[in-house]
Amino acid sequence: MLKTVTLSIMIGTFLMGTYYVLAASYLPPVHENKLVSALSEMKADLTYEKFISMNENERVSLVQRMPSDTIQMLLKEAENHPSYISEDTDKIKLESNSNDIRFTKLTQITGVKGYDASGTASIVYAGNVAFLRLEDFTVTSGIDQHLYLTKDGTITSGIDLGSLKATIGNQNYDITGIDVDAYNVLIIYSKTFDTYYAYTKFLKTE
Repeated sequence: MLKTVTLSIMIGTFLMGTYYVLAASYLPPVHENKLVSALSEMKADLTYEKFISMNENERVSLVQRMPSDTIQMLLKEAENHPSYISEDTDKIKLESNSNDIRFTKLTQITGVKGYDASGTASIVYAGNVAFLRLEDFTVTSGIDQHLYLTKDGTITSGIDLGSLKATIGNQNYDITGIDVDAYNVLIIYSKTFDTYYAYTKFLKTE
């Protein structure tokens, strides 16, 4: 009798566990559905993919009218879409037409305001040109992330180096002619969302 009761309990427990596992697997992606609904309210049939495919000015225009919770959902979704690149120093040699390269001002990259970032930034001189190089680099993925060289972190007077090439991997940026002693703080920033992702400070040359 005891064996029968124990077996019945085991079978019942197994069936209940199976039910909850299967039920969970059929739950709709709540965040994704909320984002789709919120974007559709901004513009008919607008999806995350369509938003990303817009040009930057179109995105800025939409974001200016967007509720804060929709913005947060967009940024959260962007974190699920990292991008990759792997540029080596041979590209620097090729673009500078010089085999003599010199690494200076090596510094660690740090995430800001709850965003993750790691890796190093350095200034590489080759011939008559200079490059900003990121190595072993990773940062939380976002939308319209740009690199800025700034004077002590002031974004308004910073020099926009262009869009971040990727959120993961080694990459080079031509900074020939920029005084990196004056523009000594590197910032990864999205003007569209007024969001800071990472920074590092280069030591000034003695």
